[in-house]
Amino acid sequence: MSDRIRTIRRRKGDKKQDPAEDLAAPEAVEAVAEEKPKPAPKKRLPSGPKMDAKALQEEADALGPDAMAVLMGGAAPTDPEPGQQVSGTIASITAQTVFVNIGAKSEAMLDRGSLKDPDELTVGDTMSAYVLSADDRGIRLAQKMSGSGVREMLEEAHSSRIPIEGRVVSRNPGGFNVELSGVQAFCPASQIAKFPDTDPDEYVGQTLLFIVTECKERDVVVSHRAFEESQMAETASRIWEELKVGDVKEGTVAGVQDFGVFVELGGAQGLLHKTEFGHGAEVEMPAAGTVVTVRIKSLDQGKNRISLGLGAEDSGPWSKVGTDFVEGEKYPGTVTRIVDYGAFVQLAPGLEGMIHVSELADHRVDHPRSVVKIGQEVEARVLEVDAERKRLGLSLKSGSGDGRSDWSRHQKKSDKKQSLGTFADLLGNLKIK
Repeated sequence: MSDRIRTIRRRKGDKKQDPAEDLAAPEAVEAVAEEKPKPAPKKRLPSGPKMDAKALQEEADALGPDAMAVLMGGAAPTDPEPGQQVSGTIASITAQTVFVNIGAKSEAMLDRGSLKDPDELTVGDTMSAYVLSADDRGIRLAQKMSGSGVREMLEEAHSSRIPIEGRVVSRNPGGFNVELSGVQAFCPASQIAKFPDTDPDEYVGQTLLFIVTECKERDVVVSHRAFEESQMAETASRIWEELKVGDVKEGTVAGVQDFGVFVELGGAQGLLHKTEFGHGAEVEMPAAGTVVTVRIKSLDQGKNRISLGLGAEDSGPWSKVGTDFVEGEKYPGTVTRIVDYGAFVQLAPGLEGMIHVSELADHRVDHPRSVVKIGQEVEARVLEVDAERKRLGLSLKSGSGDGRSDWSRHQKKSDKKQSLGTFADLLGNLKIK
């Protein structure tokens, strides 16, 4: 019997003992212990905060594809607009439909029967097409914008007021001829722009975005002005929040009235009063479409009113008073108006002063027309400056006498009369018995 077998028997409880076995026991036990396999070392788990995989998955599902795209550093997928040309990769092909991945929220669909060689297409090919429609039913494409495809696209653009790209190809007596993917449309002259260029021919050859305002069987009418106004409406509320009294901004003259001009400020309009351009009957105001620099004088969002001044605080015709035109000095001017109480003289474009009848000559004057006439060149002395009301008192007298009292009395009398109000003015000449 070998030493190994004897040792095993003894460990199992065999009652038979052998002295020789007892002598060999320690060595045998040691040998068996050496042959016993060692357990594998335990793996050490990484330390740190634990991640809840289930909660993380729920948050990712709640984000949606758009937010997930932004989170992963890419742009959120968006649906194209009718008329837009897109490119993509063919994802699958069925008997009736070709599905194209164009990077939108869903795959676009193309009628297989409308293709020239549908059998030559394979999955993975790249192709370009035009968007017919994009709505809850999906994105529909066409390789050529013609026939029923274009008509469907225009009807969709008309009903949804979706901007569509068009090229101005020529002018006609009433407006412009516009090509929309092979279809001829008409844009009235008044609808080519909110602030049209002075030369209409400048639009020919331009590619612009239009709103389809009318889509009948044969007639398609479009408006680029409607597109511009829709863009302005979107930013109107933001513009009101940005405007502050004292701001100096550039705007475009939207309309001209007898009392002043309305200036478009990117979605909000302000009034630039006629007096900002000067005083008198011959004040020249800018035409519609002119770009002007204005200063915001007051704001009333509740009444949708913005009062404007011309340029910075120190700009305009009146800014020359005190520097180029000084009280007590004489300056050349032109008689522009004659009234019963005196005459108005223009010293500079937009800057007029009034000569009271008592200051027209050194002698008594019955009527201003006996001394001056409209268009006459004169040399007038600046008698008084009313900076608050922006008025100049002038004199043609040769002496240096002070005629301020006559001019001042006239101004006070004039202001008092103007302060009576419309109803009082109508009754002002009635005599009470």
